[in-house]
Amino acid sequence: MSKRQNVKKRQCVFCGQPPTNKNREHILPRWLLELTGDPSRVVTMAIDPQTGDPIKFSWSALVMPACEACNLEYSKLEEAVKPIVLALLDRKPMTSRQAFVLLDWLDKVRICLWLNQIIMQGTTGTIDPHLYVGNRIGTKDRLLYLYTLDKKIKGLNGFGIESLIFQHQPSCFALRVNDIILFNASSDHAFSRNCGFWHPERLERHIDGEFAGHVALIGSSITRKISHPLVDYPLLKAALCIVQPIAQRNMEGEFFGPLGQNESYHLSHMSDSSRGAGIIFRQLDDKVLPIYDLDAPMVLGTVDSVNNGNAGDIVAQVYRFQTYLFQSGGIPVGSEAAIAHAKSMLNILAMSNEMRAVLVERGQTSASGQDFATQAFRDAMAAAKRPAKSRGE
Repeated sequence: MSKRQNVKKRQCVFCGQPPTNKNREHILPRWLLELTGDPSRVVTMAIDPQTGDPIKFSWSALVMPACEACNLEYSKLEEAVKPIVLALLDRKPMTSRQAFVLLDWLDKVRICLWLNQIIMQGTTGTIDPHLYVGNRIGTKDRLLYLYTLDKKIKGLNGFGIESLIFQHQPSCFALRVNDIILFNASSDHAFSRNCGFWHPERLERHIDGEFAGHVALIGSSITRKISHPLVDYPLLKAALCIVQPIAQRNMEGEFFGPLGQNESYHLSHMSDSSRGAGIIFRQLDDKVLPIYDLDAPMVLGTVDSVNNGNAGDIVAQVYRFQTYLFQSGGIPVGSEAAIAHAKSMLNILAMSNEMRAVLVERGQTSASGQDFATQAFRDAMAAAKRPAKSRGE
């Protein structure tokens, strides 16, 4: 990534370029808004970082600029995911091929919500959205835990999107669609090692200098063995727990790793070797099951709130997993002052997310007034004598 530049608000959410034949892309499709309630209902979508006041928006008005051609192309994804979501609401099985579509769509929604947060919170001058939908779908390891809720009620919520860690690293969020919650995460080599894939021995995150913002991959290793559990962090049990490892490419377009994809274990666990896309690995209670048959149905398990916690516990998990991925994003490298600043910021951001998690667990939300966690963040930044505006990577 090049050095940070000021963000232009008018860039296509899909290709990152100034939109041609300018169109507006609805972050969430009309059919989903109608399925979950009144499309024009107003909800809290963001928090003003300066005042802590909620920023309210109607779902139907949640749009981003897009090229007409890009919008038409990605509308195919919206159409393809609809029957999959409807089937999951009916607790029907899902195949790997369908999971790939759903994961692509969640990548798209997560990045769109991130870009929208940057605009709504007014941080366009300090966070460079070098990511856009076109260069982020299906490019990094990804995870989906599908949680089923006991009560049959309508509703649509995006969880974790207002957190400051999400602004810095949009790697984890959850989307509630009526009585299911799609807990989704995607990050650099987050799950490759436990799937037996090639992975770097160490990640280094450059804080300042010419390569500020770059993540360097140091060394390489491959186990060719599946580890149980797949995720090192203790996530709540879900009706369906799946991971897809994805090999990443360097600036020259070559796959990372000394053997690339011409390696027997990789090739035998690929769904699309040209893209470096692995098969689905399903986490069960006592083992991990690689799904070689892409058309095999994955039946949803039965999980209730008595055995696994309620919706609040799942939302709290979003904030804590955001922190986990952020802390796992590489060892800071740079000048002594820059490293000290980065570590201090990490501690403050982690504190802010933990406060959000605890408040959700206790049912003490601040949606109707000033946001408690934002106020605490501002106080911590003031104590550290730093500006309260966020700065992305």
